[in-house]
Amino acid sequence: MSLVAALTTVGALPAHAAHLDPGVAIPVVADRAADAAAARLAAGPVQSITVTAQAPVAVQVDTFTGKEIPPPPPPPPVVAPAATAAVAAGVEAAPAAPAGAAVRWPFAGATRMSDGFGPRSAPCSGCSSFHDGLDLNPGVGAPIGSIADGIVSSVTASDNGGLGVHVMIDHVVNGQRVTSTYGHMLSGSAAVSEGQSVTAGQLVGNVGSTGQSTGPHLHLEIYSGSTALDPYAWLTEHAGPM
Repeated sequence: MSLVAALTTVGALPAHAAHLDPGVAIPVVADRAADAAAARLAAGPVQSITVTAQAPVAVQVDTFTGKEIPPPPPPPPVVAPAATAAVAAGVEAAPAAPAGAAVRWPFAGATRMSDGFGPRSAPCSGCSSFHDGLDLNPGVGAPIGSIADGIVSSVTASDNGGLGVHVMIDHVVNGQRVTSTYGHMLSGSAAVSEGQSVTAGQLVGNVGSTGQSTGPHLHLEIYSGSTALDPYAWLTEHAGPM
């Protein structure tokens, strides 16, 4: 009977209880529940949202009006320096100065002068020892403007003679009849024709070095009949300082 009771007791134990390792603790259900609660507390409060059965909240939309803005005007064209523009566009250079004044200098703004009116040492073979004009040096290709309103009396389009390519224009200024001559212009740059009416500042041609010339410049002459006038003095009197 004792043997039977012992076997009955062993059979009533769980299967793993017959082979317990004394170094391993048996987990307890209560301990696991406490550990789970502690983990939830460590993670912080649980976020929640409460949904009610109330009617949806109306959303107010701000109103606005639109106004079409016209596109900005195009930027002004870039104007190249006189010499670059003349070389790039040939004779299609801009006028040296706007028309309107009774008398004006052939170039806008101050321009370097390399030779004045009067006696001089001839600078080249075939050059005169009396300079009957004014030499201005704005740079090769610079546009030359007529000094006053007038009628073109002569156009020499070929590089022939001392003045090379040149234009002559007749004017009447304060009752005085004068003729202006624009010498040593670029070949092919004459922008006017004989008999054409021109206004002060209108493009005549471009600075070059044709004819008897030591370098690119405008040789400007002003004649009253057969008498050569000092262009610098005459322009200063009628157009003001350069």
